[in-house]
Amino acid sequence: MSRFSLGRLLLAALLVTCITVGQATAQAPSGKKHNHKAKKPAEAAKQPDKPAEAAKAPAAEKKATEAAKATDDKKEAAKPATQKVKKGPFRIEVALDGVFEAQNQSELALHPQEWPQLSVLKAVDHGTAVKQGDLVLVFDTEKIDHAITDLRSEMQLNELAVHAAEAQLAALEKIAPLDADANERARRMTLEDWKLYQEVEKPLSIKVNEYRFKAAQEGLEYAEEEYRQLEKMYKADDLREETEKIVLRRAKNGVDRAKLNLELAQASYEEAKKLSLPRQDEKTKEQTQRALIDVEFSAASLPLAMNKHRLELEKLRVARSQGEDKLKKLIADREAMIVKAPMDGIVYYGRFVHGKWVAGSVETLHRGATVMPHEIILTVVQPRPLTIRASVPESQAQRIHAGQQAFVQPVGFVGQNLTAVVQRVGTVPMSGNNFDCQLVVAADTLNGAIMPGMNCEMKLIPYKKTDALTVPPKAVFSDDFDPSKQYVYLQTKGGKPQKRDVKLGERNDKQVEVLAGLAEGDEILLDKPKEE
Repeated sequence: MSRFSLGRLLLAALLVTCITVGQATAQAPSGKKHNHKAKKPAEAAKQPDKPAEAAKAPAAEKKATEAAKATDDKKEAAKPATQKVKKGPFRIEVALDGVFEAQNQSELALHPQEWPQLSVLKAVDHGTAVKQGDLVLVFDTEKIDHAITDLRSEMQLNELAVHAAEAQLAALEKIAPLDADANERARRMTLEDWKLYQEVEKPLSIKVNEYRFKAAQEGLEYAEEEYRQLEKMYKADDLREETEKIVLRRAKNGVDRAKLNLELAQASYEEAKKLSLPRQDEKTKEQTQRALIDVEFSAASLPLAMNKHRLELEKLRVARSQGEDKLKKLIADREAMIVKAPMDGIVYYGRFVHGKWVAGSVETLHRGATVMPHEIILTVVQPRPLTIRASVPESQAQRIHAGQQAFVQPVGFVGQNLTAVVQRVGTVPMSGNNFDCQLVVAADTLNGAIMPGMNCEMKLIPYKKTDALTVPPKAVFSDDFDPSKQYVYLQTKGGKPQKRDVKLGERNDKQVEVLAGLAEGDEILLDKPKEE
């Protein structure tokens, strides 16, 4: 073969090889890098002669491609995650759970002043629509009627007792001066009797006692002397013996009697001197003292007795007044046991507490059931107009204020969207550190089937801005020694992050508003650099 023919063959083989390599490159996926080199024409020409080396070529090419990709991924991983700061819409949303509440409602409870027994006779059903003045609840009045009747009878008896006490006191007031005079007279007479005893009766008793004793002595002397004289006379006279004996015997008996009389008189004298007269003296003295004490006691007791009667009369008058007051209260309690609707509305069993219906058991108002005094039994509710009551968490309380608009979604009416306006927010927390919030519902958006006590979900937007400069919350860091100082890391062209102090505004779960320290287009790190 000539050299010209051999050259033509080699040129053709080279062209085929180039076309094959070009087609393989065009069919490869975009983005993939091929680091293998194109085979030389000579090697391509030799491939038909070396099938084993041709089989190893694709594996080597694949291995080289994977190694190149791993290197690229490693470079990408080593590069810190960043984000460019940009302006855009930003807002704060506050979601609250609320309950529809009637603006006009009236709680019904009995506040008895005297009668504690409240037994239900009949009641309207829960949810009944009533007009003002309609009968809604009646209690059993049989026992209180008996109590009123008994009290009236008792008051009549008390009135009679008052009149009797007044008459008795009037009589005592008239008798009092007479009793005082009688006491003074008794005291005077007692003192006079004592003086008489001391000056007259006692000396006279002593004198009489002494006289009786002396008279007995004299009687004995007279009898003895008479007996002696008779003996002398009879001895001188010539009288018959029988007459003499009789006369002398009589005289002798007279002497014996006189002796006995003297003995008795002496004993009486000694007894009177030692016992009777001292005892009489003590007795008279004691009687005088007792009489004087009685007089003094009577004089002191008289005003006390008068005061006692006055106090008893006053007690009866107080009892009369208390009875009259109790009767008035019982009559008022009796009238209150017939409960009528204070206004038009719907009857709810139970009460509303901060908009939430605290239902009473329907069974508590059956016939014969007992109701506690001062307990809210029923609530008459006017279903329109409505407000919404909600509890605002302490973390959101500073964001909510009067005049803000809320978007309301009733729980029981999916797709029913209402609007409301915040009317007021409590200034002090309630239980659980929540703040009471009340909103007024726009009447034109209200569904007629929504009733007080139904629940709703609300969304308020207390803050919004169309061109706020924001960054992710995780890209903002605080100073360890001064948490009020906050900063970000700015990615510089040289590649080394730069610490940049920032002033922040509002924030939500995904964004933090930057008020100063950054500009739109700045690139910041999303994570703190490792060297920091």
